Amino acid sequence: MGLPRRCATLTAVLDADETARARWLPDVEVRVRTATAPRSSRADWAGGPTRIVVGIDAVGESKARVNVLHEKLTGAEQAAELKAYWRDRLAALKVLLETDGDHR
Repeated sequence: MGLPRRCATLTAVLDADETARARWLPDVEVRVRTATAPRSSRADWAGGPTRIVVGIDAVGESKARVNVLHEKLTGAEQAAELKAYWRDRLAALKVLLETDGDHR
């Protein structure tokens, strides 16, 4: 099963479109290391030792599931902070995709 059409916008946010990615992740420097469009992306996070891995899976014909793995965290406190951060940012991504859709 292929990814929904809207995932082209999602893939652009994760990999290539720095303007869209900045709207999703404001005030954070993200350097894409590798990307296997449209399914996954690996990136350095904020110039530091942590990295993110983002995976995209189709769920039916009109939806996708986004998984974020934040690697190399310093401990439980940072993990808790980033868990809250990612909850907020994934909600923001949903809004970004629903409001902008494929109208880039």
